[in-house]
Amino acid sequence: MAVDIFDEQWVELADRANDGLDIRLYWNRGDGRVKVAVTRIHTGRVAELRVEPADAMTAFHHPFAYHEPTSRAARAERLHA
Repeated sequence: MAVDIFDEQWVELADRANDGLDIRLYWNRGDGRVKVAVTRIHTGRVAELRVEPADAMTAFHHPFAYHEPTSRAARAERLHA
């Protein structure tokens, strides 16, 4: 199995579990990007949220405040705002 060089660039900075969620903060040493990964422990579903480095800790502690709405109505509302 080949290892993707880009996967090796991500460094886990923090993790926590709460209310059935596993939340991890990652930083990319190659380009400075930051992401928060939220996993529902029961189902294994994962959402990755790209955030600005300055917002990293806030997004880590409040990931749903940074989650993009995905419903059709929410997308339409953003387009017309």
